[in-house]
Amino acid sequence: MDRSVLNTLLFSLFTLGLYAQPNININNIEIVRDEFGVPHIFSETDAEAVYGIAWAQCEDNFGIMQENFATLRGRSGLLKGKDGAVMDFIVQLFELDKFVERRYEQDITPEIEVLLDAYIAGLNSYAKHHPDEVVMKNLFPASRQDILKMYTFSFIIMNLSIADVAKVAGGKLDLYRTHGDYRSAGSNAMAYSPNITEDGKTYLVGNPHLPTEGPINFWELSVHSKEGLDFFGATFSGGGVTPFIGSNRYLGWTHTTNYDDYGDVFQLHMHPTKKGYYKYDNEWLKLEKRTAKLKVKVGPIVIPVRKRFYVSKYGPTLKNKKGYFSFRNNAFFNVKQIEQWYKMAKATNYQEFWKAMEVQGIPTQTITYADHESNIMHINYALMPVRDDKFEWRKIVPGNTKATCWSYDKITPVEELVYVKNPASGYLYNCNNTPLDCTGPDENPKLQDYPKSFGILSTNTSRAKRFKELMSEHKKVSFEDIKAIRDDHSLPEDLNFRQVMNLSDIFEVAEKYDDLSNVSKLLKSWDRNFDVKSKKATLMALAGMYIEEYLFDNLALYENYIPEEKFAEALRFAKKFLLKNYGTLEVELGTVQKMVRGKKELPMYGGIETLANCHSVRHGKGKIKIKHGDTYIMYACYGKDGLESMKTVNLFGSSSKPESPHYTSQMEMYVKKEVKEVELDLGKIREKGVRAYSPK
Repeated sequence: MDRSVLNTLLFSLFTLGLYAQPNININNIEIVRDEFGVPHIFSETDAEAVYGIAWAQCEDNFGIMQENFATLRGRSGLLKGKDGAVMDFIVQLFELDKFVERRYEQDITPEIEVLLDAYIAGLNSYAKHHPDEVVMKNLFPASRQDILKMYTFSFIIMNLSIADVAKVAGGKLDLYRTHGDYRSAGSNAMAYSPNITEDGKTYLVGNPHLPTEGPINFWELSVHSKEGLDFFGATFSGGGVTPFIGSNRYLGWTHTTNYDDYGDVFQLHMHPTKKGYYKYDNEWLKLEKRTAKLKVKVGPIVIPVRKRFYVSKYGPTLKNKKGYFSFRNNAFFNVKQIEQWYKMAKATNYQEFWKAMEVQGIPTQTITYADHESNIMHINYALMPVRDDKFEWRKIVPGNTKATCWSYDKITPVEELVYVKNPASGYLYNCNNTPLDCTGPDENPKLQDYPKSFGILSTNTSRAKRFKELMSEHKKVSFEDIKAIRDDHSLPEDLNFRQVMNLSDIFEVAEKYDDLSNVSKLLKSWDRNFDVKSKKATLMALAGMYIEEYLFDNLALYENYIPEEKFAEALRFAKKFLLKNYGTLEVELGTVQKMVRGKKELPMYGGIETLANCHSVRHGKGKIKIKHGDTYIMYACYGKDGLESMKTVNLFGSSSKPESPHYTSQMEMYVKKEVKEVELDLGKIREKGVRAYSPK
């Protein structure tokens, strides 16, 4: 039999759920829930640990996970109507099924295949034993393909390729709003070495800023396998075979979203008379036609929708009034994400961790690292295409030559990426700012040392500017200082940041208009602090929300200058909002800005560009609520013998199920900026646990 035919047959077998079950003894798996409902998973083997992860994840987040799988199967439109169908289209446009099938044999090692099978066995077993929780027929059994598609799909979102699609679609697909449950609002990461810490310890701070609800909200866990997977951290609520960030006994890492050039849009040169043909060097090639078959549920009615797209040499292609545009991005190099995170989690020193990074499976995300040997490191990690510097890759790229059609077979080596290890300053950080500003001023990387094609942004965020202001106040830092820096919710002296390069102008705008004179007076007396008790921060929180809505509506992700009239509109909106609902411009921030889950509402700190972060949306009458911002917060401390302590808090709680006691059990801690001590001793985890059981 032809090998390609055999491979296709084998792949079809596992996608149909006819694969062999892994060698899992569920009696070897123990899930211990602590007082906050966080699962601590004990097992004999790593595969059994992964089975336990899947089961516990379903216990806490089965609804969210099913929504994710429905999207990967192209059936989200049946659950979420038009918004879901948009995501179904993305899955079909990028032909994720074909991609995973093509990459599977060369990327998935036997070791990772065992973990994949264990994870899907846990998912499928939970679904089988809880049929009343299954929201859609034929969603299970889940397959290896579903899990690998999940990772690839997530990175189409995180590398911002979905925004490229939205721009080409000309607003006909409301992609940016729809993927709000996936969109990363930003993150903070900090690492401190004994060079700067008062106690001579090494510290790692993880502070992802993500959606408060949805598949990439964080879910906390720990896992302890006798085979070596021994880790405290978090992964995504929507699914994840291994922890995403956290620490083992020796080292830890956290991620932030980076915003360099990870995907390109190519305008094809179409034949003047021969319809459907485009120029590729000296040839005229025919576009391949495809049809996305979507189903949209509107009330009780299911409406079938067909949408045309194409495939060129460059990749998936859409047509608009200006022509045909193709997409190519770094989510499609391979499907090795699980392997890289697994090996990072099992590394015991810097050298092993670096080798794990050389797997090159994670398409984007910076990595900030710390370990028990006093090493700290920050790397602007990504799978960077090898591209010709003579082209302007940030702009629309000519789609008429193989010179611009970079290869999926060649990735820039890890050692050529932007990184800093063990700076003399003793600290490293990233707040979604330029990787050229990540440590003390004399030790930062230089733009000229890297290819132009990397598309490295050189601008900063307000959070990065504020971090530098705070660090300048310290020659040494204690843990209390480290936590206070992360907890800070004041803006820096210079308000301008990447998405709004002229935000400082808002004060001058307020002075220009008579109807904003009272607003101008308030802003001048405001101390730039978004404390819940502040009566002057609320106006700026509302104006900031209005400006952010404008940015999102225009898919304005990078270096934008806001027109004066938009600043004026934002201030008038905030003024009208406060006067209409409260009769005054001075209302405590916590009265208006809330953290909300179910029927529970608590005052919420922070603004769109403060370190302690809050991106809000409108919420009922006279209120706004956090939609993106601080989620899982982690502080890890390392001494010479290993991980000494870990403190965390996780947004609402450990479960997304409203009936769970842990649906909102951490909310009070979160808004008060309190953290819980993570028990590291395995015996004490069991001793203190409030419930222990096997997944059956």
